[in-house]
Amino acid sequence: MISVVIVNWNSGPLLERCVSSLLKHAGGCEILVVDNASEDSSTDFLRNAKCPFTLIHNNKNIGFAAASNMGWRQSRGDWILFLNPDTESLPRSVESLAEPLMQDAGVWAAGGLLLDLTGKSQIGFNVRAFPTVGSVAADMLLLYEMWPGNPWTRRYRLSGWDSRLASDVEQPAAASLMVSRRALESLGGFDESFRPAWFEDVDLCRRVWNAGGRIRYEPAARFLHHGGYSLGHLDREKFLEYFHTNQIRYFAKHHGKSTAGRVRKFVITGMYLRAALSFVRPPAPSTSPAASASIYWNVARHFVALHEAPQ
Repeated sequence: MISVVIVNWNSGPLLERCVSSLLKHAGGCEILVVDNASEDSSTDFLRNAKCPFTLIHNNKNIGFAAASNMGWRQSRGDWILFLNPDTESLPRSVESLAEPLMQDAGVWAAGGLLLDLTGKSQIGFNVRAFPTVGSVAADMLLLYEMWPGNPWTRRYRLSGWDSRLASDVEQPAAASLMVSRRALESLGGFDESFRPAWFEDVDLCRRVWNAGGRIRYEPAARFLHHGGYSLGHLDREKFLEYFHTNQIRYFAKHHGKSTAGRVRKFVITGMYLRAALSFVRPPAPSTSPAASASIYWNVARHFVALHEAPQ
């Protein structure tokens, strides 16, 4: 049996489209929606829905990792698909994603092919290698803009990777990530210290590989991916703090405190660099140069104040 766990936070009408696509193309799956105290009307349709589903409502946002753990632990399936509410399943997408896990016990997890609304593969986001200090440096110092073909960015974003071929991968996007129950029980699920979101999926994939499991990319499992809807409810400064805090936490956990300290320094330098560049090119048309610079400056000062990398 396949269980689908959808963690929802202010996903608006996309959640209904996600669930409807599952009912249309994967009707035999168990569906569990874990709502992290959404303030919009995204779950209203579930209250009157006649389809079988489980709605778990949290009174506060406990984070993606904790909500995902809550969902799979209440599920009954042998294979659990963690599906973002901003995705839509296409015909046979869920079944195709499950096949590698059902056919080979050495495969602990699998990710599908994410398509934008024009049907184009979201290469660069869909599958990546595990991050390194080099890939962080190339990103934070904007090296990828000045030298797009640099080896650190190419390796991290898998430049030249053929998204048409099924293969073992390190880190598929968590927007459509299926994991066997056996693997989740063995690893203890997601690490809930990654809050509220970001890098909990990278950490889980790293632990799968460390434990000897494999992760497959299956291009026949196609999902439309809208992307970024819920981020509209989170201000830019908070997003940067959460993202880079969890990035540093990931490096501390898997590469040690010293390496995490180097990553923190690159983050600080990158924020100061972006603050200066804001007066030349603000990140969004609606953001003034001064406001943009203030955001990056504040984030840099936040990480300067951290004398030690998070444990």
